[in-house]
Amino acid sequence: MKKFTICAMAAALAFAAAVTAYADDKYERVDADWQRAVTAAIDSFPEGGGYYMGRNANAQFRRTAWRAMNEAFGMQPTDSQPRLDVAAATPSFDAMAVYMALLKAIQVWDAGNGQQDVPNLSWFSMKPFCGVTDVINNQGYTQTDGEGLWGMAKANGPGIAVIVKELGAGFSFMGYRGAKTKEYREDKKEHYMTDEEWITDPAWAYARKGDFMKIFPNRDGSDCGAIIGDNGKPGEEQECSINAIFMGYDDDGNVMYWSSNNNETDPAKGGYGVKVCRRTDIQRVVFTRITEPEKFADAKKWRASKVHKWLKELGSKRHGTGKELKKQCGID
Repeated sequence: MKKFTICAMAAALAFAAAVTAYADDKYERVDADWQRAVTAAIDSFPEGGGYYMGRNANAQFRRTAWRAMNEAFGMQPTDSQPRLDVAAATPSFDAMAVYMALLKAIQVWDAGNGQQDVPNLSWFSMKPFCGVTDVINNQGYTQTDGEGLWGMAKANGPGIAVIVKELGAGFSFMGYRGAKTKEYREDKKEHYMTDEEWITDPAWAYARKGDFMKIFPNRDGSDCGAIIGDNGKPGEEQECSINAIFMGYDDDGNVMYWSSNNNETDPAKGGYGVKVCRRTDIQRVVFTRITEPEKFADAKKWRASKVHKWLKELGSKRHGTGKELKKQCGID
């Protein structure tokens, strides 16, 4: 009986080691051509250009980011793909920057393939409907959060991760420090990691340059990084998040990410660029790696008015849970 117990224990340890090795192998999956396309896409954007989310032009910004995004997409009904003049996409904000970088990377990757894998119908589905009238959006339609691919990308929650999961274009993984306050803990065993535990969380080691990110920061000592979505109740903590692309670590191990970044003292000095933050300034992070970019050819299945219910609800109806997030992003 004792011999059986020892053998069983050895087998269990061997199985655990095999599972760990398999998990590590999963995170090593990288499409090098795609990752290079992401870097090339980022390099095509201007530096700065201003940060502005408003819907109306003002003295500081003569046009809005929404109009700039619409003009930068530049597609006619008979075109096989958009022109994507990202240099014209200013001012900007984080969700816009990352979505436009995604589209540009798809275009760069598609051209590098030597054949056009992404058809025009898929590009039409990926077009952002920004409330600006043009030959395709002749009624000036605006996609709300969770509506269409652009609406998914700009929604609360990890929209890019959900898109990639829906299309089967890659995989996502998450690091979560835990909630500091009991109010936001999802179970009694939830643990708020120490700085050392969080800095050495495996998610940071798995990340690769060119992975998409949804950052839930821990701002001003609050617990907002534990919250997913907005429940529409004034006075309560709501999601605080940043759409970004992972660019690696600096010499001190701080996170470098590319996005459109706000300059709170002067928004005109904000815009496109790389920003650095400590890992301890982040409470939750979702990394998304695209390994099968050819799956964006199936984007035509996601019509402009199609709604993703979970992302839609995170806009003003309720908070999401970590369990829901994992399910919607396909995270094990």
